[in-house]
Amino acid sequence: MNQHRPGSRGVSRNVSGGFSLMEVVVVVALMGLLMTLAVTRWQAYTARQRLLYATAQVSTDLRQAQERAKAERATYTVTFTGASQAYTIARVGGGFIENTQLPEGVTAAANAVFTFTAFGRPDAARSITIQNTSGTGITSVSAMGGISYQVP
Repeated sequence: MNQHRPGSRGVSRNVSGGFSLMEVVVVVALMGLLMTLAVTRWQAYTARQRLLYATAQVSTDLRQAQERAKAERATYTVTFTGASQAYTIARVGGGFIENTQLPEGVTAAANAVFTFTAFGRPDAARSITIQNTSGTGITSVSAMGGISYQVP
């Protein structure tokens, strides 16, 4: 017996609760785009944070050399090599040397030597520019011995 419902035209529909292939592809593509944007933003953020940290680190290390010079009544130098992460803090005449590094991806823009006399005074006003992919930071020592830094 063939039953026919009222209003039905004899067409049967197969309804399923899943997603079509096109819907899945669109969602995966959108997720990939969002992940790419998130990773790019994260990399920019971490590069900026490394530059901020490195600029503060250089300022702190210059202050350390200045304070050691005063405390020990000895001349100290802080030597930077351009395009390098490495720099040194050293007592002139020996006795103390510290080899240190800037964070990954951060380098000094040029060679620079900061010298602090036995009374902690710099031999001259100087600045060092440090850089990475997010920009540049500058640490300065004034002729009177004040140390400051700037980041973008």
